[in-house]
Amino acid sequence: MTLSASPTHTTTELRETAGPAPKPRFGGVLWRISRLTGPAMLPLAGKRWNPIFAVVEHRGRKTGRAYRTPVAARRNGDGFIIALAFGAQVDWYRNLVAAGGGSIRWRGDVYSVTAPERVDAATVLTTFDPVQRLLLRIAGIDGYVQVCDAESFHA
Repeated sequence: MTLSASPTHTTTELRETAGPAPKPRFGGVLWRISRLTGPAMLPLAGKRWNPIFAVVEHRGRKTGRAYRTPVAARRNGDGFIIALAFGAQVDWYRNLVAAGGGSIRWRGDVYSVTAPERVDAATVLTTFDPVQRLLLRIAGIDGYVQVCDAESFHA
């Protein structure tokens, strides 16, 4: 299933297309832990020396408030592959879909990106290095999205 935002689709239509949001992984325990550790991880993510974690910069769907969220991401051609470690119900993902894009800070640079599109795990796992692949498989993460560089995206 491909899920992306376009100017002709409303957030409600996207939600209906995607179906109900799946339950949080591991009963939401990891999600709760990440809410506590996220602020500690944020200063480390997106730095030039850290190729594992990036920072997704997005705006709230309802409030318009600016948010920054650390995510596991890898550069892939003209975009990024991002692991949906906590499923598609996370705010950064829903905010990027609603806004049609946002920006990602990775290895010290900021990239404007398009709305995320779901991609098959089998095809994108090779983007991650062997240690990351092992950890992603152990954690049971099977959801991934791709965002393209906004400058190179031509609809």
